[in-house]
Amino acid sequence: MKKNEVYTTQIIDLTNMAYGVARIDGLVVFVPNVLPQEEVKIGITKVCKKYAYARLIKIIKPSPDRIEPVCPVADKCGGCQLQHMRYAAQLAYKQRLVQDLMPNQEVRYPLGMEDPYAYRNKAQFPIHIKNNQVFMGFYRVHSNDIVPIQQCAIQDPVINELYAWFQEHLTVSLAQGLRHLYIRYIQSTNQSQIVLIGQHKNDWEQLVKDCVSTFDHVASIVFNQNNRKDNVILGEKYEVLYGKPYILATCFENKVHLHFKSFFQVNSVQMEVLYKQALQAANLDSSMTVIDLYAGTGTIGMMAARYVKQVIGVEIVPEAVENAKENYALNDLYNGSYYCMDASVFAHEMKEKVDVVFVDPPRKGMSEQGIDDIARLNPQRVVYVSCNPKTLARDIKIFEQEGYHCEYVQPVDLFCQTNGIECVAKLEKMD
Repeated sequence: MKKNEVYTTQIIDLTNMAYGVARIDGLVVFVPNVLPQEEVKIGITKVCKKYAYARLIKIIKPSPDRIEPVCPVADKCGGCQLQHMRYAAQLAYKQRLVQDLMPNQEVRYPLGMEDPYAYRNKAQFPIHIKNNQVFMGFYRVHSNDIVPIQQCAIQDPVINELYAWFQEHLTVSLAQGLRHLYIRYIQSTNQSQIVLIGQHKNDWEQLVKDCVSTFDHVASIVFNQNNRKDNVILGEKYEVLYGKPYILATCFENKVHLHFKSFFQVNSVQMEVLYKQALQAANLDSSMTVIDLYAGTGTIGMMAARYVKQVIGVEIVPEAVENAKENYALNDLYNGSYYCMDASVFAHEMKEKVDVVFVDPPRKGMSEQGIDDIARLNPQRVVYVSCNPKTLARDIKIFEQEGYHCEYVQPVDLFCQTNGIECVAKLEKMD
């Protein structure tokens, strides 16, 4: 097998990255934008020792699960991997992904959406200047090249409207030094926030005035300075150009001050489905002390606070901790305390009796030391919220070694049209 060779083949499976799998001449070949059971014509793009990559040339026999993507650049943009797949088939695929990683666990069928489009409340659009033109859009798969887009099928329409406005008004001079345009819109409060991320501030006074006068839902415009040389989007320093550094959001009946640096689930509808599952798994009562690790702005902790004696929240982002404290006061909750610390360090130093621990770590999951420290606290129950089934599966095994049994895993589809899936795992202390 050589680069640029053309083959007709059958797709037999999908990987966790939504690449189709074919076998040719003893090699596994990975192909994007295809589905199992499809007969396809492909062109080899890269050959390694045991596997190869290919591009799709033609679909000869389509899968019954194939549909026409809503977005015209779905096969080029790196945001969606599954727009060409029926939504019911997406859910079945995600259930299988999680089950394959956890063959000995009860993995329930994913909880999906009625309408799996227009759900995202946040977007980060990269900005490049080339040939005296401003280019905005999303990154091409495995590339820093920008795919220009007019709108995004999974973003809230309001975000698309703001994006289109900046496309029209962001001139070359105004875009000098900019790296990203960050937009967040919360439908429940009708508030949006715009963050201009770049190396230096430009003369944006008129741009800000025009934006605010055009859109009555714009509550905050911020400049965030980022001179880093890596792929980290947000820098440390910022300046508020209009409004405040946060906007108002809601989660169930709770109001949330949401700083632009603070984590908030990108799917507001499914966030409530996810957190309801977490609350059910926790089985709380009024005598309990609960720890909320990786607490963000306190969304899970505030839900729990209405049912328990005490909530202790831990978050490493200072702005999020301040938001969490504000949010408790905003919602007349007085049985919570929040600390700006590394979650593992806090668990190691904690001395109080704990009944339930919520954990919602980043994609890398937890450290063995962190799990050991939680086990040392001896909670009756651990509710693990995960955005990465692979690290969840790894961490469940470690928890089991520490004396905790996983009763079930409930996937929730927060990332429709993509290969991402969120999960809630209920871990119970064994007698």
